[in-house]
Amino acid sequence: MSRLLTGLAVGLLSAAASGQALAADWGVQQEPVFKPAYPVDMMPYEDSLDFEAGIRYFYGMGGQRATIAGQNYTADDSSHFVEVHGKIDDSSTNTYVQGNLGYAAAIENSYQTPTSGGVQTTTTGAIAYGGVDFGYLPVNTEGFALGGVLGYQYLNESAYMGRSSYLMESGGGNSDPNSLEVHGLRLGATARADLNDVFDVRVDAAAIPYASLSGTYGAFDLASIDPALTQGNAPQISGHLYGGALEAMVGFKPHENFAIRAGVRGYYLTGPTETYFESRDPVDPTVSQGFTTQGTMELFRWGPVIELTGTF
Repeated sequence: MSRLLTGLAVGLLSAAASGQALAADWGVQQEPVFKPAYPVDMMPYEDSLDFEAGIRYFYGMGGQRATIAGQNYTADDSSHFVEVHGKIDDSSTNTYVQGNLGYAAAIENSYQTPTSGGVQTTTTGAIAYGGVDFGYLPVNTEGFALGGVLGYQYLNESAYMGRSSYLMESGGGNSDPNSLEVHGLRLGATARADLNDVFDVRVDAAAIPYASLSGTYGAFDLASIDPALTQGNAPQISGHLYGGALEAMVGFKPHENFAIRAGVRGYYLTGPTETYFESRDPVDPTVSQGFTTQGTMELFRWGPVIELTGTF
């Protein structure tokens, strides 16, 4: 009996002590068993990416000046381009990626070759362009940004300039128009200025230290060098060009997510070329001889641009 009474006394004393400890902590918030991963008062994450997309109209006045085997080939066109463009800005790293793609919906071209019989006019051909730029803006304040650009430039300058006929190995005849492509490297600078959230100015200037030219120069006619020879292929041209490009735009923002811009752009490329052509035996078309000749090429285009752009 004495042991039972002793046990009950110890239990009552322990319960009383626990009650006093709980009473002392009354009103104090206890630590939760499971803590949240983030503070409950943490602000929502702000996306650092801004997107821009739109369309442009470019009235491009361009041309080419080629010298092949001492013969001159010229073309001048006024073309109406439709262009789509897009851009992604990352404000957390002060970088952006932008790209564009344009195609001549209408061409008005005049050309002259050694065998064209003077200046000829045409509305046929294919002219297009595209490119991708990566930019970094180490100077990026509230209303002004300045930085550098590394990019890729594609050009298709295939205005129609006639097509010389040639004899194939099978004995049949054929002809091909000009088909010239350029793949170039762009290194440049970019600047932006925002004025009162209503107007903006953008200027991009780039050197093109290297551009690879390749394709078919169907306007070349072997008869202009030696009428006694029979042409045996569509001449192939290649070259290493260099030059530069410039674009300046002024914009008006009637709404924070919409902009209307207008400006001017242009590019110029020049450099040495090499053209390969063949002479074929008309009696035995399986017999041919290849020739390579050196020359030069100039490509240029400039004109006004109008842009409609949305941001989101």
